[in-house]
Amino acid sequence: MEEILEIASKLGAAIANHNRYKMFKEAEKQFKKDDEAIEISEELEKQSRKIHGLEKDLKPVEVEDKKRLQQLKEKVASNQSIQKFLKVQTDYVELMTKVNKRIEAEFITENSQDPG
Repeated sequence: MEEILEIASKLGAAIANHNRYKMFKEAEKQFKKDDEAIEISEELEKQSRKIHGLEKDLKPVEVEDKKRLQQLKEKVASNQSIQKFLKVQTDYVELMTKVNKRIEAEFITENSQDPG
């Protein structure tokens, strides 16, 4: 078990030193300093939850609610902090997805060779 934990520590350190992770953390830091970006994001999430809840309960969604959601989406699209954060977040998630797939592939390969 110790060997696995040691390898996991090395993997964690390699990820922390990867450019995608560093860019993600920097963009996250900048995003958190941008009050307008945070406010837009929170409003969008709140409005999205409201509409989703109405739809889930099979209740009508008012035109005003749909307009507000569209306005917030447009604000997100035009906010540089949010756009930068979303781009580097996507890049980081892609990296982590590849890492997980590689781990799973090795696990499957090792288990498929087991005659047991």
